[in-house]
Amino acid sequence: MGSRATLAGLIGFVGGAAIGLLLAMLFVYAWFDIFHLPSPNDDPKPGIALLGGIVPIAMAAGGMSSAIGMVRRSRAGRSTRLWYAIFGVALLIVVVGLAAVVS
Repeated sequence: MGSRATLAGLIGFVGGAAIGLLLAMLFVYAWFDIFHLPSPNDDPKPGIALLGGIVPIAMAAGGMSSAIGMVRRSRAGRSTRLWYAIFGVALLIVVVGLAAVVS
C-alpha cells in the first residue's frame, strides 16, 4: 500500500505541476488577448515577466495539491485511473509544446 501511495503521489505531483503550467499560460493569454488588460509593469516583454511570477506559484500549488489528493485517493482505495489519464494528457501537451518551441 505504501509503494502505491508513493507512486500515486509522484504522478500527482508531476501531473499537477503540468496542469499548473498550462493554467498559468492560460492566465497570461487571457490577461493580454481576451481581457486586453494593461501590463502590470513597463517591461518590454510583459508576458514573459507575468509568466515569471505566476508559473512557479501555479506549478508548486498544482503539484502539491495534486500529490496530496492522489495519496489520499490511493490510501482510501479509490480508483486513480481517471486522474492518471488527466495528468498524462497534461504532460503530453506540455512536452509537445516544448518540442514545438525547440524545433
